Amino acid sequence: MPLWKQIVNQAPPSLGAIVLLSLQKQIQYYADTISKVTGFEVEVVDTNLIRIAGTGDYSKNIGKSIKKAGNLLKATLKSTKPLFIENPRKNSICKGCQTKEQCHELLSICAPISDGKNTYGAMELICFSEEIRKKLIPQRDVYVNFLQLLTSSIAAHVLEKHAQKNLNDLFDAMSEVIEINNRGTMICDTNGKVVFKNARAQEILHKTLNSNFENFSLTATGVTFSDLDEFIIRQGDRQQLLAGKRVKLDSKTSRFSSVFIFDTIQSVISLSSGPSSPEDASLQHIIGNSPLIRTLKSQIQATSDTNSSVLISGESGTGKELVARAIHFSGNRNKEPFVAINCGAIPDTLLESELFGYVGGAFTGASKQGQIGKFELAAGGVIFLDEISSMPLYLQVKLLRVLQERTITRLGAANPISVDIRIIAACNDNLHEMMLQNKFRNDLYYRLNVIPIETPPLRNRMEDLTLLIKHFTNKYCDLFNKDQIFLSKNIRQRMEKYLWPGNIRELENAIEYLVNIADKKGKIDETSIYSGFLVNPENLGTTIPLSPNNHPPVIPLKELEFQAITRAIALYGDSTEGKRQAAKSLGISLATLYRKTSTY
Repeated sequence: MPLWKQIVNQAPPSLGAIVLLSLQKQIQYYADTISKVTGFEVEVVDTNLIRIAGTGDYSKNIGKSIKKAGNLLKATLKSTKPLFIENPRKNSICKGCQTKEQCHELLSICAPISDGKNTYGAMELICFSEEIRKKLIPQRDVYVNFLQLLTSSIAAHVLEKHAQKNLNDLFDAMSEVIEINNRGTMICDTNGKVVFKNARAQEILHKTLNSNFENFSLTATGVTFSDLDEFIIRQGDRQQLLAGKRVKLDSKTSRFSSVFIFDTIQSVISLSSGPSSPEDASLQHIIGNSPLIRTLKSQIQATSDTNSSVLISGESGTGKELVARAIHFSGNRNKEPFVAINCGAIPDTLLESELFGYVGGAFTGASKQGQIGKFELAAGGVIFLDEISSMPLYLQVKLLRVLQERTITRLGAANPISVDIRIIAACNDNLHEMMLQNKFRNDLYYRLNVIPIETPPLRNRMEDLTLLIKHFTNKYCDLFNKDQIFLSKNIRQRMEKYLWPGNIRELENAIEYLVNIADKKGKIDETSIYSGFLVNPENLGTTIPLSPNNHPPVIPLKELEFQAITRAIALYGDSTEGKRQAAKSLGISLATLYRKTSTY
């Protein structure tokens, strides 16, 4: 039975029912489109509270009365202005609603469908997402204006007056809503031609598609991110990976066939990981004013805007990653991702999948959805490969291919993916010696070492010691809510004579230790300092300070562990091979050694 006959059989037809019924298909199309673009559910009723159109759960009872659950819509039909309800169920309008206990609505916007003289029905936008609700409240005027224009447009259709003008206003309002949605949106007609694209879509795809958005293909890869699918968009020899949803519009009366809502994979993963506070990576964060540091900063500034590869060498703890971040921060890729990975801290069997990603089922234990690799996550920005000398030879070959062709292939996949990235690598091993031993490829070395940068050890720039001490004491006194600590002449002399095998990282750990043992006023009891504190390896064991009662002090196990690790690294060296020997002598794995040294 046609919908209009169902409604007439239920209740005396009102003017609203008659006129809205004639536009039911078009109103349903509006509802579907608004829901798919904004994330709201939509409900439309006539003056008898008969549901004319709806989406989601509201599409189940079209043609039936909703008087038991229609308090907000009842109030809207009596009003001439829209209602913006931030907290349904708590609002006085909802008092007495028979379905209040089952209601899960988080926000509602209702507006009468009226031409100013006659009311024909009402439309409601309902929000069930807390994330969308938070974004919507500051933009309430935009959405209220949008709903007013939409309901006015429907009323204008009813009267067949000024229909074209109102449709243009509606399109402008819908465009504004789509623009503030902060995701790329494309609407295609039945011929597959893009008839609408918002500014965010143009921003995301400006390197891949021309401004007309013509002659491109969009293909799903089968990989998913939460509730979004991965797509690859191609135009000529250019391609790009996206995460989004492609929705077909089934209305037979419309010339529009589909809506594609999307974002970059990096943005989607960043949002799903929650907000973060990135570490300050500016040049000012590299503390020091010595000639070596001034030279280092000049090198960073001179190389920041080029796309050439950088190889940073230097001892452990000298701030190689900090230099890499400063290069990224100072360059023209600073708004794009910076992805860091320690090649020495990941087992060889996992490193390949971490770097290149994989498709579902590529190997035993692989996720069914597949995984994006670090190279893809760094697209447009910088990937930092620390401890590059630890990379196995077969992966060095694949890295060389990335440097030469700027493409990667996921494990288990056949098609290469283009990646626009800058590669910065770092190591504390002698790569020349490793090349002679056939442990590192010559061709890869020359590809990486286009711009060589060396981070100086602390012992070669001791004039920066005072600035570094001040920086770290301020940091940890603020962190632990303590007064500024006072470093005695004895402690200062120890610091000045110490060789700092752990460099800046060791200095920071030493300051953190001193702040911890200081009292609330910042005073340090030197008798409580453990015996191996700031003692050069060759002097270890020569003197053991006694506590006031002439008994050797009890040293915490964590401090003893720290001393043991420091001695082992000093004995075997700070290279990757040295660390392997140190870990073996301590009876722990290399990964455990990395983990423990990163916590000191």
